[in-house]
Parts: sequence; structure tokens; C-alpha cells
Amino acid sequence: MSRVVQKKNHWASRVRQCSLTRGPGGQLGFVLLGGAEHGEFPYAGAVVGDGEAALSEGELLLEVQGVRVSGLPRYDVLEVIRSCKDPIVVKAVRQGEGTSAFPALPCTGEGMRR
Repeated sequence: MSRVVQKKNHWASRVRQCSLTRGPGGQLGFVLLGGAEHGEFPYAGAVVGDGEAALSEGELLLEVQGVRVSGLPRYDVLEVIRSCKDPIVVKAVRQGEGTSAFPALPCTGEGMRR
């Protein structure tokens, strides 16, 4: 007999695609934070401007116009965005409980003292 395997709630099922359009000042409506130089995925910071951003605060950027940006430094992600024409297609995933891109590791303090 075969066993029924329950699927775990994987973050890949929460990836969403959205289309961004620059405002009159050339902004996309959010601040880009993080990046490989900080050991993080690039993510959407605070929403800026009068309108609503298509991305919400804290969403991780995975792709911009088909280019994977998840391991790039922030300045490279900004260059990818600058080189795109409107509308800019972005794949992103919302962070949440159990969906963190950086799983918590136990901190024992060993090897921390030098």
C-alpha cells in the first residue's frame, strides 16, 4: 500500500507576478532595500509617493523582467530595473511565518570569540 504524503506549505507556491509602472518622477512607488552585499535578498522597503505600490513592504524580489535578482547586490538590481521599459514585470514573494528566505539557525555562541 502507498502512503498518502501531505505537501508542506512551500514558499514557492506563494510567488506572484506583478507589473510595475514608473510614476511621473520615474519612481516605482517603493524603496529597494537589501541585496547580496548585506547577505540578504533584495526586498521592497517602505511604499513612497501618493499612489499605492504593486509590491508591499517586505516582499522579496526574485526576478525583474525575467532576470533573476535574488543573489545580486542592490546596485545591480537597480541597474536591471533602470534598463527595463514600462511595464516592468516582477516576480516576488511575501515573507511571513514559516516562509522566511533565511531560516533561523541556532546561535550557540561557539566560534564567536576571538
